[in-house]
Amino acid sequence: MKLKNKIHIWTTLLMLVILLVLMIVIYFSFSRLTYSTEVDQLRTEANLVVAKLNENPAYPQNVLRGYVPVNGSIQVTRGGKELIRTIQDPAVPTELPAGLPDASGTIQAEDELFAYVTTPIIWTDGEVANLTIAQSMREVSGNLQTLRLVLITVTLLAMIPVVVSSIVLGRLITKPITDLTNTMTRIQRNGQFEKLQITEETNDEIGQMGRTFNEMMALLEENYTKQEQFVSNASHELKTPLTVIGSYAKLLQRRGMQDEKIADEGLTAIRTETDRMKALIEQLLHIARQSEAQLELTNVNVTKVLEQTTAALGTSYNREFRLTASSPELYVTTDLAKLKQLLYILLDNARKYSSGRIEVIAKNEGHTVIQIRDYGIGIPKESLPFIFERFYRVDKARSRDTGGSGLGLSLAKQLADSLGVKLEIESIEQMGTTVSIIFSSDFNVGAVQSSQEGSG
Repeated sequence: MKLKNKIHIWTTLLMLVILLVLMIVIYFSFSRLTYSTEVDQLRTEANLVVAKLNENPAYPQNVLRGYVPVNGSIQVTRGGKELIRTIQDPAVPTELPAGLPDASGTIQAEDELFAYVTTPIIWTDGEVANLTIAQSMREVSGNLQTLRLVLITVTLLAMIPVVVSSIVLGRLITKPITDLTNTMTRIQRNGQFEKLQITEETNDEIGQMGRTFNEMMALLEENYTKQEQFVSNASHELKTPLTVIGSYAKLLQRRGMQDEKIADEGLTAIRTETDRMKALIEQLLHIARQSEAQLELTNVNVTKVLEQTTAALGTSYNREFRLTASSPELYVTTDLAKLKQLLYILLDNARKYSSGRIEVIAKNEGHTVIQIRDYGIGIPKESLPFIFERFYRVDKARSRDTGGSGLGLSLAKQLADSLGVKLEIESIEQMGTTVSIIFSSDFNVGAVQSSQEGSG
């Protein structure tokens, strides 16, 4: 069953139940009030009859005949026996039984409802008797029947706008959902991203749902575009070394066996392109694994980690990495393996694009900051906003010379985000580049040392 039908049915049923409850409450309240009013009137008349009998006790039947109610009767009983014949309006053929219970109320006699009042009187023989005045409730019953018809008619008439409003409400609520479903169906069928057409800005849940869907579609479209661009760039980057390898393989197949120089050149090119393709694939795998890798947080001495990484890279590439630390013990809580990987990427990037010394600075400015500064070719100002994008290279020619693939800084940014640190880059062309790693929270050195002593 569709949602709008559910809203229509349940809203109609709820309003019907409410109207029925109100109708029943009104009917029974009015009937009780009417019966109570009739009994009170009979009680007043009974008191008046008793007073008249006390004034004229010699002719009680004459007095009683003068006070017989319309559509009613008067009887005098003692011990369940009539002292006089019941005086009754000829319009009421039903006779009430003698000795009615209680002092007042209503009683059903031969399918007709009566209201009655019983009160004690001093009869002509000086003994106490019971005077009962009764009146038929046929007029009241007729009025109550009319009231029932009115209430039923009013309820049925009231249900007409309820039904119409529930239909309108169901369509009003479900229209955005229907539009959303239709839009998603078209997206699934056509494969084209599409947003909801929001004609009126509202702050309710429906409007929020529409805006959220449009924002989600925009994000999906952006990610899809990036994915297409990533696949295209990755295919291009892999295609180039494969083309080189294939070309040299054909060359070796044709003439390489006879010419040692061509064979050496071909094998060198094939090995170089193979290494470059291997490095590219490893970087791609690193990027893919970062989204699934779990952090293993420990207390890390940044100064000691920097000493190890700069020493390893300095020895490997015979370059000068000058380390300056404000303290021999700068502790942060981070994942040691990922931090080392981030440092290796940034230090290796500085090595590739500079030929002089590389300065590494570690300091505490309320939070730990690591700066890696080189004095190389720098990055143009217009390229700074894009350097963290995958496969983006400032100069493809120089990247080809240094073996860059455009994935290093992208992986570094992903590592920084997973570690919860901030990367900032300042660069001036032909003067150098400074990369800052900013940690958001640090540990007190003394506290760390005491915790380590306690654990040991």
